[in-house]
Amino acid sequence: MLTLGIHDGHTATASLLRDGKIIAAISEERINGIKEWGGFPEKSILECLRIAFVSPEEIDGVGIVGLLPPTIPSKYDTPPLYKRFFGMATHFLPESLLQSTSWVNLARKLASSKERRKRIEEGLKNLGINSPIFYFEHHYLHAVTGYYFSPFYGEECVIVTCDGSGDAICASVYFADGTTLKKFVEISTYNSLGEFYTQITRYLGMKPMSHEYKVMGLAPYSSNKYGEDVFQILKEYFEVIDVKGKPLFVNKSGCWKYQYIGKFKKDLLFKRFDNIAYGAQKVVEVILTEWISRVLRKLKLGRLVLSGGVFMNVKANYKILELDEVDELFIFPSCGDESLSFGASSLAAEEVGWDGGFLEIENLYFGGEIKDGEVFEVSEEAKRDGFYVYEGKDMDKFVAERLLRGDIVGRCSGRMEWGARALGNRSILADASKEGVLRRINEAIKKRDFWMPFAPSILAEDFEKYVEKIKNYEPYYMIMAFPTKERARKDLRAALHPYDDTARPQMVTEKFNPKYYRLLQMFKKISNRGGVLNTSFNLHGFPIVYTAKDAYNTFKNSGLDGLYLNDMCYISKKEV
Repeated sequence: MLTLGIHDGHTATASLLRDGKIIAAISEERINGIKEWGGFPEKSILECLRIAFVSPEEIDGVGIVGLLPPTIPSKYDTPPLYKRFFGMATHFLPESLLQSTSWVNLARKLASSKERRKRIEEGLKNLGINSPIFYFEHHYLHAVTGYYFSPFYGEECVIVTCDGSGDAICASVYFADGTTLKKFVEISTYNSLGEFYTQITRYLGMKPMSHEYKVMGLAPYSSNKYGEDVFQILKEYFEVIDVKGKPLFVNKSGCWKYQYIGKFKKDLLFKRFDNIAYGAQKVVEVILTEWISRVLRKLKLGRLVLSGGVFMNVKANYKILELDEVDELFIFPSCGDESLSFGASSLAAEEVGWDGGFLEIENLYFGGEIKDGEVFEVSEEAKRDGFYVYEGKDMDKFVAERLLRGDIVGRCSGRMEWGARALGNRSILADASKEGVLRRINEAIKKRDFWMPFAPSILAEDFEKYVEKIKNYEPYYMIMAFPTKERARKDLRAALHPYDDTARPQMVTEKFNPKYYRLLQMFKKISNRGGVLNTSFNLHGFPIVYTAKDAYNTFKNSGLDGLYLNDMCYISKKEV
C-alpha cells in the first residue's frame, strides 16, 4: 500500500507512506532554495517518488491537508475574503458567537475554494498520478499525525493540538481509544494563542510565521520586574474556562489577527522589546499549562501527545512536561504544518483499505541520500578551486581533531533530515567549549540575532551529565528546552542559551544515527566532552542544504573551515 500526503501551504511538504511507515518526506524549500516556500509541492512529490523508487502509477491514494485554502506567507498581508469578513465580524458580532462551532462552520463555508481543488487535481494529473484524492480537516490531521506515529499508538491517549489557525480552528483535544480518535474539544481560530504570538512577532518588527522562535529566545533577557509588568497587561487577553464541562481557552481582547497591532500600540506604549517578549511568552506558557492540566484532569489520563505549530515553542513544552498531570509525553517533532502530510498520507491509506496500523518514527532522515558520485564531482571541483581534499581512512578522528582545535565544520552525510531541525546529517558543528565560537559562527555563516542560542548534540550515555532530564522523556528531536547542569556550562557553553543557560538538545543514540554517533564518540575520546554545538547547515535566509553541491556552494561562500562530506572526504581551506 503506497499513499502520498501533500501539504500545499506554509513550508509545503510531500511525504510517502508504504504499509504504515513513512519512507520519504521533503519540503519544497529544500529543492527550490526558497525558505518556507508555500504552494503545490510538485518537486517534493517527484523527489519522494525518486527516493522510494516508485512510479506515479503505483500510488494507491493521495491525502491533501486542509478543507480550506492554506495560509502562505507571501500572501499573509492580503488575506482571503473570509478572513476580511472575520475581521469585520469582530466589530459587530458577540464574542460568544465568534468562539462557537456555528462560527467555525460559517467560516468554512465562506472559505471553500473549488479553484484550489482544481489546481491540486490538475497538478497531480500532470505528474501522472491518477489515484483517488481525499481532503482532511487540518486539526484532525495534527492529531492523527501526532498519535499514529507516536510510541503510544494503539493505547489510550490524550492528543492536544494548537497552532495559529487551520480550517477555522486554532486548537483541539482528541481522546484515543485504541486506534479510534474521538473529538473532545475544538476551539475557534478567533481565540488563537498562536495568532496572538505571531502578531507580537510582527509588532516587534520580526517576520510573522517565521521568527516566533526569536521572540521566545529574546524573552529570558527581560528583567522579571518589567517583564511581569507586561505580563500583567497581556494576561488579560486570554482566559481558560469550562463550557459544559469542557476546558477551553478564550480570547478576551476583542481583537483578531491584524487588529492586535492597534491594541498593542495602546497597551504596550513605551514597553521595551525584551519585556514584551517576556510577557507574551509567559502568556502562552500560563494559558497552555492551565488548559492542558484541566483537560488531563477531566479525561483522567496522563499519557499526552502534542502536535501543531505552537508546540515548536520549546520553553512552553518544558512547562507542560513539568505538570503533575503529565505522566508520559510525546511531542511530534517539527510539529508545524510541514508535518501534516504525514497524517494525510496515513488517512488516505485507511480510505483505500489499509488496516495494518502505523509504525512509530524512529528517526527523521526521510530525504535523499548523498551518493558517492556526487562526492567525487564535488571533490574534483574543490581541487580546481584550490581547496585541500583529505581522503584518509580514519575520517571521524580527523574531523574530531579539527573540531578540537577550533574549526567550524559543515557535515553533509547520508539521508537528509526532514523538518525544521538539523539533526547531524545537514549540520554545522563546532566545539561548544571554545570561547568565541558563537561569534565566529555568526560572522562566518549564520548572521543570527545576538540573543539567539545554538543547540547541542549530546551522546545519550552522557546526556544526564549535562541536562536536567525528567520523567524519562527522550529528547531526540530538539523539540524541548531543558535546564542544564554545571558541567554543561563548561563543556557546552556556546550551545546554551546565553542568558538562562537552557539547552534545546538532540540526544544522539547509535540506533538513531550510527555514523553521527561514532563521530561524537571520537570527539569525546580526544576531548572528554560528550557533545558538540550543532546548528543547521545553511546561509542566513536560505533553507538547510540538501545535495552535495548545495553543501559545497554554501561552504565556498561562507567562512566555514571545513566540509565533512558523506564520510568519504573532508574538504578544508588550504592552510598557509
